[in-house]
Amino acid sequence: MDETLGFNNHVNNTAYRFLDIFDLNKIQKLQDLFAAATGVASIITEPDGTPITEPSGFCGLCNKVVRKTEKGHKNCLISDSIIGSPQKDGPRIQRCLSGGLIDGGVSIIVGGKHIANWLVGQVLDEDYEIEDMLSYADVIGVDRDIYRDELLKVKRMSKLQFVNVCNFLFLNVQQLTNYAIKNISLTHEINKKIIDEAEITKLNSELELRIRERTLELEEINAELEEINATLEEEIAKRRKAEDEINQLNAELEIKVIERTNQLQDLNTILEEEIVEKILAENELKKERVFTDALFDSAPGMIYLYDDESRLVRWNKKHEEMTGYLSEELDHKNLLDWYKEDIQSQTAVIEGIEKVNQNGFGDTEANLQKKDGTKIPMHLTASSITIDGKQYFAGIGIDITERKLLYERLQKYQILAEKANDAMIFIDKEGNIIEVNDAAVRIYGYTHEEFLSITIFDLRGQKRSYVIDQMKLADNEGIIFETIHYLKDGTPIDVEVSSQGTFLGNKRVLLSIVRDITDRKKRENENRYLSYHDVLTGLYNRRFYEEEVKRLDTIRNLPISIIIGDVNGLKLVNDAFGHDKGDELLQKAAMAIQSVCRSDDIVARWGGDEFVILLPKANKEEAEDIVRRIKELCLKIQVNSIHMSISFGWETKRNGDEDILRILKNAENSMYKHKIVENEGTRSHIINTIINTLHEKNPREEQHSKRVSQICQSIGRTLGLSEIEISRLKVAGLLHDIGKIAIEEGILNKPGKLNEDEWDQIRRHPDIGYRILNSSYEMSELAECILAHHERWDGAGYPKGLKGRAIPRDSRIIALADSYDAMISERPYRSAMRKEQALYEIEKNSGSQFDPEIAKIFIERVSIN
Repeated sequence: MDETLGFNNHVNNTAYRFLDIFDLNKIQKLQDLFAAATGVASIITEPDGTPITEPSGFCGLCNKVVRKTEKGHKNCLISDSIIGSPQKDGPRIQRCLSGGLIDGGVSIIVGGKHIANWLVGQVLDEDYEIEDMLSYADVIGVDRDIYRDELLKVKRMSKLQFVNVCNFLFLNVQQLTNYAIKNISLTHEINKKIIDEAEITKLNSELELRIRERTLELEEINAELEEINATLEEEIAKRRKAEDEINQLNAELEIKVIERTNQLQDLNTILEEEIVEKILAENELKKERVFTDALFDSAPGMIYLYDDESRLVRWNKKHEEMTGYLSEELDHKNLLDWYKEDIQSQTAVIEGIEKVNQNGFGDTEANLQKKDGTKIPMHLTASSITIDGKQYFAGIGIDITERKLLYERLQKYQILAEKANDAMIFIDKEGNIIEVNDAAVRIYGYTHEEFLSITIFDLRGQKRSYVIDQMKLADNEGIIFETIHYLKDGTPIDVEVSSQGTFLGNKRVLLSIVRDITDRKKRENENRYLSYHDVLTGLYNRRFYEEEVKRLDTIRNLPISIIIGDVNGLKLVNDAFGHDKGDELLQKAAMAIQSVCRSDDIVARWGGDEFVILLPKANKEEAEDIVRRIKELCLKIQVNSIHMSISFGWETKRNGDEDILRILKNAENSMYKHKIVENEGTRSHIINTIINTLHEKNPREEQHSKRVSQICQSIGRTLGLSEIEISRLKVAGLLHDIGKIAIEEGILNKPGKLNEDEWDQIRRHPDIGYRILNSSYEMSELAECILAHHERWDGAGYPKGLKGRAIPRDSRIIALADSYDAMISERPYRSAMRKEQALYEIEKNSGSQFDPEIAKIFIERVSIN
């Protein structure tokens, strides 16, 4: 901790520079690769804006135009200083003060010190306005055409893409900062080691000096020892003389020893007799010790004996097995060693010892730590004893793991019962409620005390005898059944009951688990309704109709008439106005049909746009009258200014031998015959309505279509086309944008740039127009050229990506006329171009967007008229 603190202080107190920490060449390479990968310009500067690295990927607009002017360069420096101002929680992103490009900056901060900035940008996003940006050319005194040319080369990306690039840069800079801090730490450690090595070298020199001094001292001591040796030799001579005198004394002593040995032999004879007696006594003692040890080691728990300093002095084999320690490891182990870093267990043990000191006996529960670090819950006892005047305490420890698991299991059962969403009710054989869980209180509204004063018969609304029979069956076999229970306020609820006999103590009871299935029953009823009804119209569906046909196909219901109706123009309405309007058309058709039919008639939705009416006891004239009244009602119904039209066919079964399916088939064939006659007129009416609706919704589109039609005619005449072909071009020009009827008005009239989703909507209009026109035989010839009028000569158009002469000629003419009129007309998102500018754009895109031959003829011969 001290070293880390010192290092942090070292980093915070040191004024690091970027070049002190990072390898400039590698950073330059990293910056270049980053710019190449993302396409954005990049540079690293000092906090005051002074460049550290060479710029990467700078665009020509900034380098060649803006920064070449005094005012532009000044604004760039101001913008860089703002973007580079410190910000710790993410990149700073803003528009450049020098021209409006998007720039971003990330502060490089090490040890709390702002040491550099990493700046990126020079990007155009989707929000840029070219006129605003061109006006800046005037501010700095640059020719607008030069400025525009360089502006077109600037990297473009969405604002979200640029934010992602800046966030990626921010994370990279954070990682670089972390590496820098680690680098500083490593340098700090190396310097510390150099200092330590110098200190060691110094100590070694001092040690060598001391060794030399000690050597001189030893040489002086050796000289003194030589003098002492000479003195010792004289002493040895004196000792030899003394030894001779001792030998003489020993001879005298040996005589006395022999005499004493004889005396000891007599004593040994007496001792041997005593030893035999002692061995017999020790054998008896050993036998008793074996019995004692057997009892000691066979105890179910670990037995222990601690002295007055809480040191373990005696234990049994079970102690070693339970703790995992060998006998020599247990010797003198301290009582609290078993509970290291477990304050709760230590406290419990200490309190238990205090009980022993006060009462002579105590017990407690604690988690004993084994040799391998695992813990076992123990119930520990201790008694105070005195041996040879010294105080000890002895006891036994029992593993209570299973007891704790059982307790935890009981707790879980309690939680399951109390927290369950289903009611749990214990009932005795007489039907008395003897216990409930919290869910029962919550569901039924009775308090716990109120439950104990009522019976199961109070919850059931059935006969007592029926309920008793169910209870007997539940006790014998266990049952699951559905019934109705009544809440405290009398409200009935649907329930599912699972009842089973069990014992509560010694008493036989029933445990019933009750689930409220009211919502499930409601869903089942709803599903039953949906299985026989059409979701959109609310009429019966085909499944129900087919079952009813079988039920009603009897002699007593003759004559039986069947009417089949098909809504005309549904696909056109879906394509032009969207499926919501198509659904509205079907719903109104269903209401019209049902309002005319009798209450006993079966009205069903047969398919997508088909309806079937089953008329029991109705002849053919009655069926015709119903069809007539429905058609009269349809004339009054409109959806988006389109009159409802339904084609009908009908047939009647007059006798029992006729097949009802054949009657249905005849009615269907009749309907198709009527539909062929009625449908073409309906489609023409719908197409005219679509065109009128589009022009009413957007008058600008009407004027645009008329001008495109005129331009197409002029190009056709110049190409020498026949009058029939020119007439077809005129109509195609008028109808080329009919598919825009399905595009939201807000998108068509949006004043700003369209986003990608909105462009996808716009790109759908050729395909929608194709489907609308292709539905009519009269218009089908125009459908293909309308589909392809946004294809490009180079194959980059839509919707099919056709290329060159694979694009129909009329489509290529419409494409040029459409683009030219769009360029010279006012649009919500831009001003109209001058005629010369538009012709320049057509010439520039000749051979890529436009047919080069048609473009040339238009520029040279058509546009000058």
